Amino acid sequence: MGTRIAASDLTWLLMDRPNNLMHVHGLLTFDELPEWEALRDAIFERVVTKYRLLSQVAVQHDGHWEWEDDVDFSVDRHVLRVVLADSQPETLRAYVSSQFSVPFDRSRPLWDMQLISGPPEDEGGGAMLTRFHHGLGDGIRLVQLLIGTCDPTDGATPHTVGRGSDGGSHGPLDAVRHLAEHSVKDTIDAVTHSGSLVAQAGRTVIATMNPLALPHHLESALDLVRHPTKLIDVLTGFTSDDNETSNSWREVGRLLLHEKADAGAWSGHPDVDKGVAWTEGISLSSVKAVAQAFNGTVNDALMAAVSLALTDYLGERGVTDITDVAWMMPVSLQPVDGSLPSTLGNHFAVVLFEMPLGIADPAELIEQIHHRTTRLKNSVEPALAFGVQKVIAETPGAVAKRLTDFFSNKTIGQLSNVPGPSSRLTMVGAPVRTVLGWVPMSGDQPIGVCLFTYNGTVGVGVCSDTRMIPDPERVTELIRDHIDRLVAGAELRHEPPARATSRRPTRSKA
Repeated sequence: MGTRIAASDLTWLLMDRPNNLMHVHGLLTFDELPEWEALRDAIFERVVTKYRLLSQVAVQHDGHWEWEDDVDFSVDRHVLRVVLADSQPETLRAYVSSQFSVPFDRSRPLWDMQLISGPPEDEGGGAMLTRFHHGLGDGIRLVQLLIGTCDPTDGATPHTVGRGSDGGSHGPLDAVRHLAEHSVKDTIDAVTHSGSLVAQAGRTVIATMNPLALPHHLESALDLVRHPTKLIDVLTGFTSDDNETSNSWREVGRLLLHEKADAGAWSGHPDVDKGVAWTEGISLSSVKAVAQAFNGTVNDALMAAVSLALTDYLGERGVTDITDVAWMMPVSLQPVDGSLPSTLGNHFAVVLFEMPLGIADPAELIEQIHHRTTRLKNSVEPALAFGVQKVIAETPGAVAKRLTDFFSNKTIGQLSNVPGPSSRLTMVGAPVRTVLGWVPMSGDQPIGVCLFTYNGTVGVGVCSDTRMIPDPERVTELIRDHIDRLVAGAELRHEPPARATSRRPTRSKA
């Protein structure tokens, strides 16, 4: 008899599409390759024997799904040795890209780890590619699992994260109850306040209106009708950023009413093939300096670099009329600390984050991003989204597919900022140089971006559909470039103004 698969895990388990697989990828790089046999044994002893889920398969019985033991389990099917033709970075990138469209054998456990290197005559390092199906666990827990394969070390466990870490988490039913209890009063307040705002604005417009400008005013009104999320902004804009009830209605309204995320550079349906790129070794202390200089957070600074990069990327392709793009952003619903449950599992929700584009001034951009993320954090959308995910898992397949498309196609992809270990890891004695990650895409999403902090550095991993965004390396290049520019801008803000020096006039001798 197996173990019933939780609805929160089943959502992701059944979300695979041939052109967008629900796989979470990681890459560890080494200057010195770990010893193969020792690595294989360590993975088996440190994680496979500890987490039974890694030796189980998903089986359907009478309409419900269970985890059952793989009676023919062999670690050699899941811990693999890969030798490439050479040790060139492009060869490694091409191989990693090819693995993003390879589905798991559903008759076996849904994971593998691959130690990759060039031929034996090419001395030097290599990498380890990890692939886990999202149905096994969320990104934070899979990071912890990955850390568990490494040698024990202080500072390896990421800082405690999650909405529950401050005691302020909401269950889906609590969220609905909270909204219901406060909806009438807050709606009346919103309508009353917005009514006075409209009246005041109306008087001003009537007093100053130029009849020739009437078409402009009509166009503004029609714009609110065509884009209902702008109307939501007007109705909730008078409240503070930390007003949970107003923010909850605002963010849930956006989730339901946001327009389809189409851009001329990436419209249509994704293909099967994926391309990946990454950049590593960005100084975390420099990013923190940017955040401090512009009165934001590290997350705000990194999001600003992504925004500036996408603005440039679209501009290079002749797309200049997009002022924001929506992402699905994961939010952990439970605090994560040093203890990892043996069942792993998914304890997060994906929420809709609207990223502003086209803002060149770093101060204005970071302020806008901070404003939007603060409203999102101070809402119950994550808890409600988690409830929606459970509903999707419990509905018939055809309906679940339509619901998945409805939400995922409002966004261009997933964007994740993952806090990794603050100290250097070693794998059976071999130091881990960098740790990178990639998030899966769903529906018709063409791109995913993962920002991963490790040992005082930030790495950026980008995955994209090769038909719609064939050059993910250009995106990572632009992100890196804009981080450098933000760092330079932060340094200028801290430089003291140059003092004017006065010199006494010298007398000429007669």
